[in-house]
Amino acid sequence: MHERVWRVSETPANTLQYRSDGPEDAPVLVLGPALGTTWHMWDRQVPELARHWRVLRFDLPGHGGAPARPLGSVGDLTDRLLATLDGLGVERFGFAGCSIGGAVGADLALRHPGRLAALALVGTSARFGTADSWRQRGDTVRTSGLDPIARSAPEAWFTPAFLAAQPAIVEWAVQMVRTTDPLCYIAACQALAAFDIRDDLGRTGSPALVLVGAEDQVAPPADARVLVAGIHDARLAVVPAASHLAPVEQPTAVTDLLVRHFTTAWQSAPTPAAGTAQAGPAGPRTPAPAGPTAPAPAGAQAIVPSGPFAAAAPVGLQAPEPAGPIAAPEQTPAAGPSPVPQPAAEPTVIPPSAATPAPAQGAGPFAAPASAAPAASIPPSVPAPSVPAPAVAGRLPADAGDNPYATPAGPNPYAAPAPATVPAADTDAHATGVRVRREVLGEESRKDPEGFGAEYDDFVTRVAWGGTWARPGLDRRTRFLVTLTALTAGGHLDELARYLRAALRDGVTADEIKETFLHTALYCGLPAADAAFAVAGRIVAEEGSQPGKPLPEA
Repeated sequence: MHERVWRVSETPANTLQYRSDGPEDAPVLVLGPALGTTWHMWDRQVPELARHWRVLRFDLPGHGGAPARPLGSVGDLTDRLLATLDGLGVERFGFAGCSIGGAVGADLALRHPGRLAALALVGTSARFGTADSWRQRGDTVRTSGLDPIARSAPEAWFTPAFLAAQPAIVEWAVQMVRTTDPLCYIAACQALAAFDIRDDLGRTGSPALVLVGAEDQVAPPADARVLVAGIHDARLAVVPAASHLAPVEQPTAVTDLLVRHFTTAWQSAPTPAAGTAQAGPAGPRTPAPAGPTAPAPAGAQAIVPSGPFAAAAPVGLQAPEPAGPIAAPEQTPAAGPSPVPQPAAEPTVIPPSAATPAPAQGAGPFAAPASAAPAASIPPSVPAPSVPAPAVAGRLPADAGDNPYATPAGPNPYAAPAPATVPAADTDAHATGVRVRREVLGEESRKDPEGFGAEYDDFVTRVAWGGTWARPGLDRRTRFLVTLTALTAGGHLDELARYLRAALRDGVTADEIKETFLHTALYCGLPAADAAFAVAGRIVAEEGSQPGKPLPEA
């Protein structure tokens, strides 16, 4: 059984204050906070995420009691994070960040793609608002302090319904901003004013989940769609009944989406293309230990979780920050080894001439296991001369010479049939179908793919997913709406529920689904639409379930 371990760092210059949870020998997942928040905004995700990963959360400079060392840019914040991870021996990691934390994730994907195993951008934009709006916010803090920003933060972070239902969380949010260092907040505003990666999105190669609250006004769904359109391998998830801090407002939905993404999109270390330089910190790296994990870094001390979502501290232990109003009971991971994410993406085939060895993994308690050494390359040999095949396979050769009476050769009744081959186009369609089906439904095949229905499953994969769903004539949102209409007309309510859930997680909004069913009622009949609305109401409620009431202060 893996022991849950909490550690908080000392913070040397040029690094970040961090906290880690989960098994020390598990792959590392880094969580980045939004401006004005602390690492506690992720408290409700940690119990589940720490069952699979070593979860490392960091605070922005001057936030949550971190040293007040103002940052110069988003890139500067990224460099400090990498220096922190380098000190822990972490080479490769997954990353999820919200707001400015998401900006760090995008910067990592652009400047250090070899370090990212997978990426989630939560409430993130390629450009947040306008540069003038961020400069004006900094001017407000200079003249009036952080109190005006703190009082207005809840309206920007949460939906009106959540504000009315969760006053304790609202007060936690206000106090969190008020305790931030003003100069560090101003510096972060200046960094966001200069942040603009719209022209660089095409260079982002890490598999990405773009997650946004349906009612986010800071980084709205339209901005999320810009990210998805520009990033090579990205999918969109719009969380109903959530605004900017979706991990706080809809913790269950966000946690499910993160677990699903990182367990399916996690990539092993890539092989850099020939002739390209991989940006990253200099210095040798020691392979990860194969035996027991190394001890925690010097200066780290065990602490008790604190903050608005954490459990009350046991007697005799003092947490570094006061417990907040919405503490949640600690969850104990199940016995047995922590599951390690497995990559689900189709492997990229690299020609032998272009292949280069993968970089060595970093050492340390959180480092991923060292990969096996690449096989030695075999020099290409001179190709043998080709021998033309007979014009007609399976036929006997004609009689020799120019005999006009020679009997033409007929089919050889004893010739063995040529072995069946799968056309290359079918192989490509199957690979595409597996990928598209996984992106749309989160599955790679139907039940019993190797049993009685194996041929049928292959047919569906190639024709439906590798063919129709992969065609460029309609975007995925439109195909979802067409599919929902067809399933409603056919009365296939179980399939309708499955595709409704997938559509919501892929970015189709509840309002778009409602309009589709209203239109369907005209042409498919009221009974069919009535059944569809009943199913949709249940699925929308499940996908946008409200969090439980906060626990009272201890």
